[in-house]
Amino acid sequence: MTLYEMKQELLSGKTIFDLPLRVVYYARVSTEKEEQINSLENQVSFFENYIRKNVNWTFIRGYVDEGISRHHFPKA
Repeated sequence: MTLYEMKQELLSGKTIFDLPLRVVYYARVSTEKEEQINSLENQVSFFENYIRKNVNWTFIRGYVDEGISRHHFPKA
C-alpha cells in the first residue's frame, strides 16, 4: 500500500486499524536500573500482543533500545 493509497483510505473514513499494514514497535529505556529492564520487557510484550491482535496487520519484530540517555550541552 502506497502512502497515497493509505491517505485515500483514511480520508474515506477508515482508521489505521482497518488498513493492511506491516507494523513494528520501538521499545526503549533510559537507565540500567532493574525496574527499567522489567519495563522494557513489559513494553515488548504489550506491543507484540497489541500488533498481533489486529487481523489486518503483519507483525514485524521491533527494535529494542537499552541505551542510556546522556545529554551533553555546550557551556555558555
